[in-house]
Amino acid sequence: MFALEKLTVKTKIIIVSVIAIIVSLGIVYIRNTHPITVVKIDDWVFITRNDEGNWYYKANLVNIDDHNHIITVWIKIVYTDIGKQDFIKTHKEDKYKDIYRSLSLVLIDYQKMNYHGKKVVYYNNSGDILGSDELSVKSREFLPKSVGDKLLIKILEDYNIKR
Repeated sequence: MFALEKLTVKTKIIIVSVIAIIVSLGIVYIRNTHPITVVKIDDWVFITRNDEGNWYYKANLVNIDDHNHIITVWIKIVYTDIGKQDFIKTHKEDKYKDIYRSLSLVLIDYQKMNYHGKKVVYYNNSGDILGSDELSVKSREFLPKSVGDKLLIKILEDYNIKR
């Protein structure tokens, strides 16, 4: 420690510069050899917003079956006031009066450009389940510029999937 006092200012600057270069090279090496994963808050990725609500997909639960060209993904809608009112009009049961969000399990065929909803679970603001539906609707085609179309485009881009 006392030896540093005897060094000239120029020598001290050179030592600090060498240390900074070594640390920088170490950071560059680590960044290039170890993938850096960006973690989003609870892994929900924003898709779009419309009158119904804010739409997200669950990034850490996306399953891609390249052989069959099927993407399985959970979709979340956080309803706006208009979305809540429209939902209550179509679901007349009193238990849905406090609807806040829904989660839907969706299968997307990215080669045929259609989707199939499997299940929907409805929640209130406290996270309590209000109800659920098992869906048996046949596959539907994506409408251009719809939420589903935006979802498909976003996942294909995010996961670098070629059609």
